[in-house]
Amino acid sequence: MDAVQRIGERCRQDELSPDQFSNEVTDVFYEYLANEDPRDDVVALVDFCVDVARDVCELTAHADRVLPHRLSHQLRWILDQQGDGQSLDNIVRQLRARLEEGDEIAKLELVDLCRSGYETHQALFSAIDSEREILDLAYSFRVVAALDAAVRPTSSGRLANEDKSRGLALPRTLDLLAHLANDPSHPSGTLARDTLVELTAYPETSGMAGLRLPVHLLSSDQRATLHDIYLTHEEAMGPEIVRIFISDYQLRDREILRSALWQANDAQHFTRAAAAAGDDSSA
Repeated sequence: MDAVQRIGERCRQDELSPDQFSNEVTDVFYEYLANEDPRDDVVALVDFCVDVARDVCELTAHADRVLPHRLSHQLRWILDQQGDGQSLDNIVRQLRARLEEGDEIAKLELVDLCRSGYETHQALFSAIDSEREILDLAYSFRVVAALDAAVRPTSSGRLANEDKSRGLALPRTLDLLAHLANDPSHPSGTLARDTLVELTAYPETSGMAGLRLPVHLLSSDQRATLHDIYLTHEEAMGPEIVRIFISDYQLRDREILRSALWQANDAQHFTRAAAAAGDDSSA
């Protein structure tokens, strides 16, 4: 309760916005549930949090009468899911056990969770950085499709949605994909490289994915796909486009893809030259 009071005081002093207040209270609530004393009245704690929210959102303060209701629904939903055994720890533990047994259905469930977790399990992913365990699980078992689903900007519920994960999950997921992509021999390496190449086609991920490409490991098909994507970027900035409407991000993404493409082709030439030199020496 002291922690919630301190967060409320920071909001009153305009150090936090009402939304930031709600996020921090939710994080504190999650921390409490992880170390819950069975003698405590959890429902009373929820009521206390909502009362503090009402206080900081009065007309004389932030004048937001919706936020206390939203916080109440969110905290009570978290409690309901805890009671149903749907804590994030339980989900991770169950999925891990099934993945260790080679359960293919568990992989599909992990992919679905990464693709739409913010919509299907919203309360579980309310705390800051709460998606980390799921993403780490996908990485540990080399489920590239799950990492792909988490970051590909085609689902608003994806775990690496920057707007919902507060900007933490996107670079981390791309880093995990990059680490797998740098494995030249494991099948997951090829899949991860395919994913990174495909992600360069989306404005939300283009430059960040391009920076993480292990260009020396790209196949001829992957280089061809990257080349097509680069040409699409070029066409999007053709002469008929008013230059002032082309953003710095677009220009930077294009240069990153251009560099990646040149380096990929340079790497191919080096590889061929090294192979030819090896053949000559063996002869």
